[in-house]
Amino acid sequence: MLNFTFRQLEYFRAVAQQGSISAAAEQERISRSALASAITDLEAILGCQLLTRHKAKGVMLTPVGVHLLEMSNELIESASRIEATLRGDELSGRLGIGCFASLGPTLIPSLFAHFRDNYPEVKLRLRTGAHDELEALLESGEIELAIGYGLHATDTLDTEDLYEDRMHVILPHGHRLAAQEVVRPEQLMRETLILLDTPPSSENVRLYFAAHGLVSKPRFRFQDFEVVRSLVARGIGYSVVVQHPASDVSYEGLGIVARPLDPTPAPVPVSCAWVDGRALTPPALEARRALRVLAPPSKLWWSHSNQIEVQA
Repeated sequence: MLNFTFRQLEYFRAVAQQGSISAAAEQERISRSALASAITDLEAILGCQLLTRHKAKGVMLTPVGVHLLEMSNELIESASRIEATLRGDELSGRLGIGCFASLGPTLIPSLFAHFRDNYPEVKLRLRTGAHDELEALLESGEIELAIGYGLHATDTLDTEDLYEDRMHVILPHGHRLAAQEVVRPEQLMRETLILLDTPPSSENVRLYFAAHGLVSKPRFRFQDFEVVRSLVARGIGYSVVVQHPASDVSYEGLGIVARPLDPTPAPVPVSCAWVDGRALTPPALEARRALRVLAPPSKLWWSHSNQIEVQA
């Protein structure tokens, strides 16, 4: 006979994910004292310490707490699937999604709108970061799905490719190279490179130039995609990026020109990842299905006629 409740496990998981009792209490919409009491009762029932409390640093999981978090994730997710299946209710609950920062504006708004319009009882939580940060969030259970460039299946992750993009160069409006149909990498060697310094973007740029016997030497490095675009629009330099927003202006309203590279870079897949062997909740399964539909059915590839050519 179980002596603890699913609610206690949910509160414990919230504390583990949020890093503090106060933040978890706000998320779960209960008082801090009630949540702390639930955790204390759970520790008493299990006969072990799950959290180490620090006034200045919040809480840290003990080794036993880490193990319980892994098991409770599976248990809560299984219970959610049972409830949704047997009751036949619409999808509900929370779903954590992580996304590579520059991809977020393209895919996340449509995903949020999909759940708002079709499954309003699902509460989405978004985290953005580099690939290593997203993988850490997946392993901790804070997110169930991660979206990024070229996420590969590993011993712990399973992945699905959604669509493909390609690197291209962005230049300020009126730049001499912007008048060309295509830009060759050697033409950029005397220009100022503003690097989007977030893996795998930075490494992909380095490898592209190296494949053609060139060494890319960034003058400036930034981790924010829109900062890079704004600096390019100001005429500070150029950049090589994958993401191509629908609008070719910066936040300041200045023009940005995107041109294909020649030779053409290898395609970069946009992928969805989840923890291998960990059953996905019904909302996560729906999000994965929706991403296949919401992802662009065809991408805009650059042709050598200085026009945008649609390829299925």
